[in-house]
Amino acid sequence: MLRLENVETGSRVTHKNTGLRYTIADLGEEEVLLSPDNTDFQDLLVPMDLFRQEFIASDRYSTGRGRPRSRRPVTAAPTGPKTRGRIKKMVRDRGFGFIRGEDGKEVFFHRSGLNASDYDALNEGDFVEYVVQEGPRGARAEHVRGVTEAAPAAAPA
Repeated sequence: MLRLENVETGSRVTHKNTGLRYTIADLGEEEVLLSPDNTDFQDLLVPMDLFRQEFIASDRYSTGRGRPRSRRPVTAAPTGPKTRGRIKKMVRDRGFGFIRGEDGKEVFFHRSGLNASDYDALNEGDFVEYVVQEGPRGARAEHVRGVTEAAPAAAPA
C-alpha cells in the first residue's frame, strides 16, 4: 500500500495493474487529482483509499513489483530506423499486443506507444511500422502505426 509520506503534489505515480503513469496535480484529504503523462488521456480524480491501494511512487519502485529499481535517466522520444512487421496478437482488454518483425523477432507493444485511435484501428494480421526501443523489461515497439503491405520500409538512419 502506498504511504502518503512518500508523495506530494508534483510526485509521479504509476498504476500497478496498467503501468500508466501520472503526476499528482492535487492531493486532498479524501481524493487525489492525477494528471496522465499520456496527453491522449484525461485527468483522473481518485478516492484516497483506492489511490493508496492501486498506485505506487514511480520514482521509487518498478511497476507492480514492489522492488526498488535503479534510477534511469529520462529518455527522449524514440528515434532510429523504422522496422516493419505484422501484428501477431492483440490483447485489447489489457492494452497491449505483439508484433512479429520482418526479421522474425517478436516485440511487445503497449497502447501508450501510439495514439489511442491508432490502437483501436489495429487488428491481428495488420502490417505496421515501428521503432524498437529497449525498456526495463526488454525490447518494446514505440510509435507503432499501420501501413499498407506495399509501403516501402524506411531506410536505416
